[in-house]
Amino acid sequence: RIALCGRMEQHFEHRIIPSLYLSGDFVDYFRVDERRIAFYLADVSGHGASSAFVTVLLKFMTTRLLYESRRHRNRPLPEFRPSDVLGHINRGLINCKLGKHVTMLGGVIDESTGKLTYSIGGHLPLPVFYSDGQARYLEGRGLPVGLFEEAGYEDRELQLPESFSLALFSDGILDLLPGATLKDKEALLPQMVGEAGGTLEGLSRVFGLANLGEMPDDIALLVLSRKGA
Repeated sequence: RIALCGRMEQHFEHRIIPSLYLSGDFVDYFRVDERRIAFYLADVSGHGASSAFVTVLLKFMTTRLLYESRRHRNRPLPEFRPSDVLGHINRGLINCKLGKHVTMLGGVIDESTGKLTYSIGGHLPLPVFYSDGQARYLEGRGLPVGLFEEAGYEDRELQLPESFSLALFSDGILDLLPGATLKDKEALLPQMVGEAGGTLEGLSRVFGLANLGEMPDDIALLVLSRKGA
């Protein structure tokens, strides 16, 4: 949990369920400065130790980028834009030549304006936004991170209400949904988030996460929420 200034608090909760002993799914959230909080969910291609190693590299790259951003306010990335972060990781993974790519969702919340800025790096399913009893996908698209040197990423913005939740999932969650096609499964996900009330506890219940057996893919969930004063 990360507490914000003022009368409201932002809550971050996550859960990762590996298909093997080590997971290629990763979530992180941290304070950028006194007014901004950043977060992301990443799904590394493959499974096991090699993919888990890339998650460590992701943490190193974002931490290093944050350090440089704080150290040189007037140089590149003074705003720590999600699209720039994805571009930085894309170049880093390609230069490392690890044969791995990543799908990612990343965002920054500005407490002073109540605005969410986010960027998509080839990731499905898209984030599910829940407010006033309604759940819907956020819009966005982009290429996977670590595959194409010329890849570009775009920032999208959303003005956040006083009460909301935003649920991020790795694609392993789709294995738990009924449906003959990927489109059928994706259509059900916002409905499941609505049934869960947009909470991690509710999602764990509706997906039966406490009773899972052996899974074909890693599963990661990150839920950030805020309740009005």
